[in-house]
Amino acid sequence: MAAKGQRQVERIPRDWVEEVERRVSAGREFQDTVREVLAANAQLLVLAREQRKKRRKPD
Repeated sequence: MAAKGQRQVERIPRDWVEEVERRVSAGREFQDTVREVLAANAQLLVLAREQRKKRRKPD
């Protein structure tokens, strides 16, 4: 874990390990999903820009 640019290490009791692993996994899945949404939004912005360019060009 990092806080304010400094790495920190926390000891986790053995009986917490499964729960912490589950939460870490869920957090990673969430981050992956957010990345996918951001990538899709970026693609939509590119497509919208291309459409605007096509509309402005006289035939």
